[in-house]
Amino acid sequence: MLALLAAVAPVSAAAAAPAPVCSSSADVSSCDADGDTVPDTVERVVCGSATCATGREDRDRDGIPDWVEVVACGSVTCASPTRDSVGDAIPDYARQIVCGSATCWTGNADANENGVPKWASVVICGTVSCATGHEDYDADGVSDAIQLAACVLGRGDLAKTGASIAIGVIAAVAGALIVTGMALARKRRLFSAALDAGAAA
Repeated sequence: MLALLAAVAPVSAAAAAPAPVCSSSADVSSCDADGDTVPDTVERVVCGSATCATGREDRDRDGIPDWVEVVACGSVTCASPTRDSVGDAIPDYARQIVCGSATCWTGNADANENGVPKWASVVICGTVSCATGHEDYDADGVSDAIQLAACVLGRGDLAKTGASIAIGVIAAVAGALIVTGMALARKRRLFSAALDAGAAA
């Protein structure tokens, strides 16, 4: 009977292999005994041991996993998905993880060259390099990274200046095309009139 149960319920690789021990010279914040990408020190805050967090815990039901809140601000209920001290639509907790402050400039730097800015990766999956750009958690057919980027507001005069320059260039090109079209239409009428006069003579 025990042999049958053993055959039906395979032992996971994590259960079969001894948990990796974090060396005494390693940075304790990077130790991860169960290999789930949630640091042991964070798991201890979330649930009491180095191997108990699933990564889906959300005690305050705000949509931010508890482990991400601990990394951002130290407790499982400290982050808010709507708090934005700068007013550019990037949540403070993501900014805290990316650059260490709720008001720092995050920019659109990409940790792993997949087109997803670090701050968007934090919002999507909790770290600066976990998002691939293919995530679509609301299943609407549009990448979550694209939706997040569409919500961000330009910061400072640079974005406004760039927009006004682009509008000016487009208006100048449109004006030049209209003038060129009018000149060519006039030449065509003159050329047709000359041909008609030559044919009549």
